[in-house]
Amino acid sequence: MQAGTDIFADEYKEMPANKENTMSQKVHLTLTGQQKDETGEIAHTEHSGDAEYFEKNDCVYLLYEESPNGSDTIVKNTLKLKHSVLELTRRGGISARMVFEPGREYLTDYTTPYGCLRMGIFTHSLDVFREDCLLRIRIAYSLTSYGLPVSDCTLDIAVCFSH
Repeated sequence: MQAGTDIFADEYKEMPANKENTMSQKVHLTLTGQQKDETGEIAHTEHSGDAEYFEKNDCVYLLYEESPNGSDTIVKNTLKLKHSVLELTRRGGISARMVFEPGREYLTDYTTPYGCLRMGIFTHSLDVFREDCLLRIRIAYSLTSYGLPVSDCTLDIAVCFSH
C-alpha cells in the first residue's frame, strides 16, 4: 500500500484565503455519491447548492458549505482540481483532506464529532468533462479503514455556470 504525499503543499497554504487577482463567480454545484459496502448494500448521497468558482495557478477551485445529515453543523469544503488530481478539504463538524489521483492510494484522518477514522482512498478513475456552461467530474474509488475494505464509491460533481 502506497501512501500519497502532499502534492499541493505550497498552494494549500494559500487557499482559500489568498484569492487576489482571480475572478470568482457563483455557480450551482451538485454532488451525487454512491457507496457500496462489502455486503453489497448501496447508499446514496446528494448535495446541491451554490458554490464559488475560480481558477488560479492552473487549478480550479470550488468553495461551498453544507450541513451533513441535516444537522446544524456547518462544514466548509474546498474542491481543488489540478490536472488529473482532485483534492477535497473539509473543515468544521467533519474534517478531512481527501486526495483522488487515479492509480494511487492516499491516507487521511476523517474526523467527525463521534471520533476519528484512518481512511485509505484508492482512486480507480477520475474523468473531467468541460462544456460551454457545464463542468462534470466523475470519480470511482475504494475506501479502506485500517487496511480493511469499507466500500466502493462513485462521486459525480456537476458545476453549472450561468451566462
